[in-house]
Amino acid sequence: MKPILRIRRPGAAALLLAWALLPASAPAADPVGAVAQEPLRDPWVPPAARLPSNRTPTRGAALQAQVEAKLRRAFDAADVRHAGRLTRAQAQSGGLGFVAAHFEEIDQRREGAVGFEDVRRFLAARGAKPD
Repeated sequence: MKPILRIRRPGAAALLLAWALLPASAPAADPVGAVAQEPLRDPWVPPAARLPSNRTPTRGAALQAQVEAKLRRAFDAADVRHAGRLTRAQAQSGGLGFVAAHFEEIDQRREGAVGFEDVRRFLAARGAKPD
């Protein structure tokens, strides 16, 4: 006896069987008209960060103050001796890689340490504008 249908690919038999077992009234999959029930979520993003912000973007002097406060917090956290000045090693280990990379340019008096005002002056001279 000859087989009615000869399947040449191993996975094709399972696919053909699944297709044959579908009910006749099953709706056809329509990828164009498909609508997601819920938007896809990235599991690595915290739920609070997934929502769009309703706040208006900060601009001008308020943005300048926010940027300066954030930089000041990072500077103070890196200042482990609480001396108000950072060495290159402290800047590097404190996550202030930009300060460490431009340390010679910021430390114009060649003291081996820079203060927060030195960093601000350097950024202003480079044209740092948060607008």
